[in-house]
Amino acid sequence: MFFPTLWDLIAQAASNNEVCICRMVESELARGTGDLISWLAGIVGFVCDPTSAELRIVSDIARAHPGWVTETKNEADPHIIAHAKTDGLVLVTEEKRKGPNVSDKNQSIPNVADEYGVRCIGFFEFLRMQKWSF
Repeated sequence: MFFPTLWDLIAQAASNNEVCICRMVESELARGTGDLISWLAGIVGFVCDPTSAELRIVSDIARAHPGWVTETKNEADPHIIAHAKTDGLVLVTEEKRKGPNVSDKNQSIPNVADEYGVRCIGFFEFLRMQKWSF
């Protein structure tokens, strides 16, 4: 993998329960190929299972934005928003907010996260928050 120091820092943060990914994200990643899914499997505690509270929020999001999530598009997105909301976490994404009156099929994670009071940051802001430097 490229940037081994970065991946080591992420693994260490996961081991310290500072970062995680949702089970649904792991499922999406498993559909692809490459080293990432193997790397994930080696980190105990990095993948978190959904709670009943999270699943209620996922259902709320699906009802509010029926055109946003399909089996092939954005399937994990409501789960990461629900997890961040339930646990009071910051969500890291490179998606950008879209303007007002965006149709459901064109929603972005930050737009929907805003509706649930979930703060979104980009990857570089996450690196700064962690005080990681290279």
